[in-house]
Amino acid sequence: MRRRLPMALSALVVWVLVGCSTATGAAPTASAPGANQADITFSQQMVPHHQQSIQVANLAAERSASEYVKATAAKIVKAESAEVQTMTAWLQSWNAAVLPAAGHAGHAMPGMITEGQVASLQNLTGAEFDKTWLPLMAEHLRNGVTMAKTVLSSGEHAETKALAQEIVENQSAAIDEITAQLP
Repeated sequence: MRRRLPMALSALVVWVLVGCSTATGAAPTASAPGANQADITFSQQMVPHHQQSIQVANLAAERSASEYVKATAAKIVKAESAEVQTMTAWLQSWNAAVLPAAGHAGHAMPGMITEGQVASLQNLTGAEFDKTWLPLMAEHLRNGVTMAKTVLSSGEHAETKALAQEIVENQSAAIDEITAQLP
């Protein structure tokens, strides 16, 4: 009996840890009506992705020389702030972890701008800032479109899929506009 108890406890711990873990660290719960793991993962990854977009867009207000860049950045901040609130509320209602941008090992998640790129932007102003910001933001938005397309094909939550479709449409249009501004 003494040998079986530690083994049984070890097996139980392993079962709980394996059964409750996923690639994102949070398992879907019974309180996630109409949502599957793809929906949860999408929101868990898109929230920090959007938070980083907002961070980088906010730099434009103080560093950019271009009215176009400042206006584009303001649109990004407004749209993505609202989307972060929506996705955060979903995650909370699903009892899933809400991961802050800093929770992604300093920009290590695919699709994120690197720490070095952010630092570079923080050290630039004027036309040099704009020349660096435009292609960097276009690529960041492209990565968001890819994430949204993934959940469109594998998600189940109707509201998540509707938001993902909006992201695909709006960010694709923004990418086209940004690309047109590049030399």
